[in-house]
Order: sequence, then structure tokens, then C-alpha cells
Amino acid sequence: MSGLILRMAAGVVLLTIGLAPAARAEDLVIGGIGSMTGVAASFDRAVVEGIQAYIKVWNMQGGFKGRHVNLQLLDDESNAATAVTVYRKLVEDKSVGIIIAASPSQTLLAIKAIADDYRVPTIGSATVVQLAVPPAKYFFRSLPGTDAYMLTLINWVKAHGWMKLAILNPSSAAGQSEAGLLKKDAAAAGVQIVAAERYNDTDTNFTAQLVNIRNARPDFFYCGIIGGPSVTIFKQVKQLHLTMPIALHSSAFNPNFYRGIGGVKEADGVYSPVERGGMAGSASGLVAKLYKEASDAMGHPATNLNTAGWDTAMIVAHAIETSNDTRQGILVALENTQDLPVIGGLVSYGPSDRRGKDERSVGIGRLTDGHFVEAK
Repeated sequence: MSGLILRMAAGVVLLTIGLAPAARAEDLVIGGIGSMTGVAASFDRAVVEGIQAYIKVWNMQGGFKGRHVNLQLLDDESNAATAVTVYRKLVEDKSVGIIIAASPSQTLLAIKAIADDYRVPTIGSATVVQLAVPPAKYFFRSLPGTDAYMLTLINWVKAHGWMKLAILNPSSAAGQSEAGLLKKDAAAAGVQIVAAERYNDTDTNFTAQLVNIRNARPDFFYCGIIGGPSVTIFKQVKQLHLTMPIALHSSAFNPNFYRGIGGVKEADGVYSPVERGGMAGSASGLVAKLYKEASDAMGHPATNLNTAGWDTAMIVAHAIETSNDTRQGILVALENTQDLPVIGGLVSYGPSDRRGKDERSVGIGRLTDGHFVEAK
């Protein structure tokens, strides 16, 4: 571990090496874990940016009962073993009442496995179903599960009369879990999977898989690409002239992706099952108000990953504000959260429910100039 630690104070990110400066005794301290370096940084940095933006606004509005809110953020380096190490460091700090983890699903599963041993409420911003099922008492998921995204996608594809589907997913456990959900939902909807390809994160050429998909003549193609391979896969889709409508995993869309493919216009017309927070730029009412607040705090229009982080911090703030500010009190407050309105929809938990958002928070977005609008 490189010892890279980030700390947010008064809305400014301070980068230090070694130990972060200790929080002031009167501060309210929230622990944070993020993939700030490594392969997952391309999308998790945007989630962390949303978390930091919410805490910045919270402090501008007086913090927690007049106390400054301090986010102690540690880098997990996109590595599950490092994440467990820094998680243990945070739980040992008695001033930390709750931990936010903005890391990939596999990393969060490693944290979930030990969360009940340390009895500190922890909320993870990823989508894999197993983060919430079976439930761990001290681990909560803030985003809709992969099952909600895939069911929404299949129902939308069928509604458009596209009855032959091709899929390409990572060979990882999370990627194949998503593929399994697609196959199950497609079978139930009468949609035929005509090609089901996979790839490794270390692969650099995807021609074989994409040619198989092209030859299968699907009506629609879903590509569950995340992280490093996303740019190469998308470029090869274009080079091989796969002209059917295509959807990508929502985590693919970040500044590195757009730079790699030659600009946002290159992705115009691409679809994605996306949290409704990612389409909030065209929303109205409370969602529009929250989206504007988040965008103003960051100084640019909030992306779907930004709003995921903002919403996660908003859930944490609600739990703290409605608790007695102890670990156990925050746990109970989270369990009592019902239909909390955030940018991406409504958040609910219960004594044995750790799912957070559900299918009500998911829609199909279509990219235009780097922004999602709801696809009809």
C-alpha cells in the first residue's frame, strides 16, 4: 500500500502521504474508502467527487448541529486486500461513526464479509446483488442492485420489439452474475440470447467475441464493460461495424472513456440502464433542485456517477441527523429510513433489508453530448 490518504476539509481535498491529520475533537467524522488510484479510479473518483460535494454543502449550511463534518478518506488502490486493511484502520478510530465505501463490487464484498465483526455501519456505492442479499447487519448498499438494472433493460428491449439479444460481460464473478441475471430475465420475457460472450479484464483485443456477436445478428447488444477495457471494446465495436442498437454498463461513461474514444459525440445514441439520477438534468421538482445543488457544488453538470456519490452521502447525513450520533444509533436510523427522496429516486431500508434503491430508481438513458436523457 502506497500510504495515499485523502482528507476533505471545508470542501477542499488535501492530498498527503502517510497519516492524515487528526480531526478536531469537535468534528463529526465520517470514514471513507475510495478507489482513488488503480483500475477502478476511472469511475470511483467521480463517485467520491459527489460525496465530497454533498459534505461541502452540508458544512456550508452549518454542518451537523454546528459541528464541522470531516471526511477521512483512504485510498484502497482498487485492491480488495488494501480495502480491508484501510477499513480496519477506520473502524479502530472511535470518532468514526459510519463509513462510506466508493469501491468496485468485489472490493465491497470483501468489506461486507467483515463488517459485522467490527459493528460500524458501512454503506457501499456499488450494485452487485450480493452486497444486500443475504443481508449483513452493518453493511448497506446505496445503489439499485444489478437485478433492477437488468430487469429494466430486458423489459425495455422487449417493449421495442427487439427479441434477439447479444451480451458481452467480464469473466469476473460480478460480470457473470450480471450475465446470469440477463439470461434469467430474458427467458422469462421470451427474449432470445443469441450470443453470450465474455472477456478478461487483462484482454487487449476483443475481435473474436465481437465477430461472434455480429454473426449472431442480434436486434440489440448489451455490453457490460467496466474500467480499463471499455475504450478498446467500444472502438472495436465501431471498427467492426456493429450497427445494431447498443447499450453499455453505466459505469463505462466517465471522462477517461470519452477522451479515449475521441470525444463525447462518438457515444451519441448509445443506451444504458442507468440510475435516474444520471438523467436528472432534464428532471423537475425536488430532483431538479437537488441536481442543481450538486452540479453547482462541483462546478459542472453532475454525471450519473457524481449523483451516486451525492445520494450516498445524503443517505448518511439523513441517518446521522435522525440519530443520537453513535454507531448503534446511526445503524437504527438507517434501518428506519423509508422512501428518502434523493436525486436518483427513493431509498428504503429495514431490519433485514439492505438494498437502498430499487427498480423505481432505474431507467434507460440515451446519450446526447455526454448527457443521458430518458429513452422512450
